[in-house]
Amino acid sequence: MDELKPKSLDERFVPGEIAYVSDDEINLKEILGIVWAEKKLISIVTSIALLISITVSLMLPEIYRAEIVLAQADTEQGASGLLSQLGGAAALLGVDVGSNSGDHLSTAIAVLQSRQFINQFIERNNMLIPLFAEKWNKIEQIAEIDSSIYSLDTNEWLLKNGQPSEEEAYQKFRNALTVSGPDRNTGIITAALTWHNPKEAAAWLNSLIEDLNQNMRMRDVKEASNAITYLQKQLESTQLVDLRQVFYQLIESQTRITMLADVRDEYVFRVIDPAVTPERKIEPRRSLIVIFGTLLGFMFSLLCVYVLQVLRNWKVISVVSKVQKSQ
Repeated sequence: MDELKPKSLDERFVPGEIAYVSDDEINLKEILGIVWAEKKLISIVTSIALLISITVSLMLPEIYRAEIVLAQADTEQGASGLLSQLGGAAALLGVDVGSNSGDHLSTAIAVLQSRQFINQFIERNNMLIPLFAEKWNKIEQIAEIDSSIYSLDTNEWLLKNGQPSEEEAYQKFRNALTVSGPDRNTGIITAALTWHNPKEAAAWLNSLIEDLNQNMRMRDVKEASNAITYLQKQLESTQLVDLRQVFYQLIESQTRITMLADVRDEYVFRVIDPAVTPERKIEPRRSLIVIFGTLLGFMFSLLCVYVLQVLRNWKVISVVSKVQKSQ
């Protein structure tokens, strides 16, 4: 019975004997010995993590990024100068002669990212099905419809809530769209669209900028036409020569705006470099997924070894306690 009595905390553990091991005495050699003893468990857990990481990385869809480089379209200098000279008079008359170029650019960028504009763009281009039910076949380079989401036979949505809402469509597209700029030095603006279908990413982005220029053109033409109508009515109702001269100049400035909108396609944004179909994916980074997944699996296996070692130590302590009580 004396041989089963635990040794002091200062004595090392000897195989075949029951002893307490001091935390201060755990050295690298002992840790490596424990790890080597559990190498089979570590190998199994790490291998499982490796297989899971490879499977997950292969299941993730590839994401491509299309970019378009823009600059602010040149403003018509004569009209701008006249508008700045008559801005105070126009304000007194209740006429909006337009904002300066910086404000116009900021407005265009805000419109580009607005809910109303994006929803109209999605509806105009019938993008609901591509946004929510499309898969990209990389081998055949074609888009395929997921039959579990949308049925081409019955033209029905198979989602739980039916057809996606406008808010869901907006969030889906908005999360894929990024706009940066204008650059302080160059004034360059970069818009990008990240999507699983590289052809659609480029086509949508180019079409988006075209629609934005058209939207801003129509907005300014409408405002200028309303201003001209108002100014003509005011012109007919006054006989003051100086005031009539101001009205004529304001009408001229608004007419220049409508003429400029009619002849210039790139109304707000001038395309420096149009979006082209990207060839390289930006996500997922499969190698990093596999590396980190395997590393996490290895760390988890070490945690399992630690837990097993703790349980074994508690079991040893329990046996020793029972032996001491039986003496």
